[in-house]
Amino acid sequence: MRLLRRLAEADPEPAVARRARVLLGEEPVSRQTAAKWSARFAAHGAAGLRDLPRTGRPPTHGDESVRSILVAPLLAPTPRWTSHTVARLTGQSQTAVVRAWRQAFEAGAAHPGGSLPSGGLALVAARCDSSNSVLVLAAHATAVPPESTTPFMRSPRRPPLQALLAADLLARALPPDAAPTPDPGAAPDLPATVRRRLGTRTPLFVLSRRPLPAPDPVPPGVEYLHLAPDDPWQGLLETLVRRCTATPQPHLAALQQRLMAWAQGDGGPFEWLGDGAPDRAGRPTTPGGEPRPTGQVVADAVLASVLERITAGRLTAGDRITESSLSRAVHASRGHVREALLVLASNGLVDLEPRRGALVPAPQVADVVETYAVRRALGALLVRRAAQSAPGSLAPVERALTALVTVAATGDARASGEADIGFQDALALSTGMRRVPRMFVALSSQIRLFTAVMGVRYAYSVPQMVRDDTLLLHHVTARDEASALQTWHTKMDDAVAYMLTQLGSPGPALRR
Repeated sequence: MRLLRRLAEADPEPAVARRARVLLGEEPVSRQTAAKWSARFAAHGAAGLRDLPRTGRPPTHGDESVRSILVAPLLAPTPRWTSHTVARLTGQSQTAVVRAWRQAFEAGAAHPGGSLPSGGLALVAARCDSSNSVLVLAAHATAVPPESTTPFMRSPRRPPLQALLAADLLARALPPDAAPTPDPGAAPDLPATVRRRLGTRTPLFVLSRRPLPAPDPVPPGVEYLHLAPDDPWQGLLETLVRRCTATPQPHLAALQQRLMAWAQGDGGPFEWLGDGAPDRAGRPTTPGGEPRPTGQVVADAVLASVLERITAGRLTAGDRITESSLSRAVHASRGHVREALLVLASNGLVDLEPRRGALVPAPQVADVVETYAVRRALGALLVRRAAQSAPGSLAPVERALTALVTVAATGDARASGEADIGFQDALALSTGMRRVPRMFVALSSQIRLFTAVMGVRYAYSVPQMVRDDTLLLHHVTARDEASALQTWHTKMDDAVAYMLTQLGSPGPALRR
């Protein structure tokens, strides 16, 4: 036992140390794996825990090929990539891709020093630059249990978290003239920002690839953890997938979109502060600081799952949406899914029929016109209020516009349309109004549903979209209410005209 403890703590080979921890019962592995290493240790001692020379043909891909496989999810044309997609992007075989993933995420599993709480965590912030990568995780009084039964590579949380870890490889590879000078105070400021948003009672865990210069004294409720020098950052994937169960799936999807836009941009550090950081009960809060109802949190995840199935062609108008499949997809109980469907039905996003359950609605052209008419009127109220607000409140809107410009530069019309809706929602939420922004954001979900079910693209001319939003923010910042309203009305007219043209109907004109 003493020999195993020495190997686990001091052996220079990470694989040997990891296998010693397996025999000490500190590493979760299958019984077959534990029995194999136990038999080798009994027969050969410490030497039995070392890798034996491999026979056969040497591997055909080296470190650079493995790196290209790990970075590929950031450069894929769509967030819904697979091992087949990565193989096609990198010119490797699908077997090589799966082998590289297994080596990085399973055989190379990393274990941060210190201890994380037993319950699920929420990923609330991340930063990645040429010198370090930092994640901020939050624990809550009512924690979501960690995921322990489903293979972590099949979890819907795996793709965005895999992309997040891959960003470390991309940031470290920046050429010297593109890599910014590391700011020693930048990373510690991220936990401080999160602390201000969540208050002092939520425990925070700051996880970094390299040790951070923690403030002195360390704020109460904040624990700084870092990897051992030999532990690869990519090896955190299983830990994050199984532990970040308090992070809503829509937030991870938004993070993945941001990562892909950053990777295809001009380089520089990546920093993300999750919108709607969870409160102490594990529920995301609104930008105004109020907890979002649990039903709405699950409703967001359910809607994202339904839209993904519609886009993939697995659902169409009139199809039944089963509670059991949604429960598995969003990792929530059927009771919570049923509550979420009621929330979505109240917003017109699903149809509920007796003895049939939830159905994908079949919107008509008149529904598009009606939705845009209401959105136009609500937007006018919000634009007026935004033009009267303090300049500092528009910072989230400025970030949303930057994200739109970045995505538009890639030429991806669908992603640009989504970023445009995000800009409008950010403008609505920046006003601080209590009810109107919620109604406006609900209309955003209806527009996403229309574009998916009716087979149309939201995005009118992408350059025009960027010009409209840039001009709108300019007028709002300048407190030019009349010009801002005119820009908003023109934008809505152009958007609805584009959609009606795709639907083959001129439709009635929207009144100013």
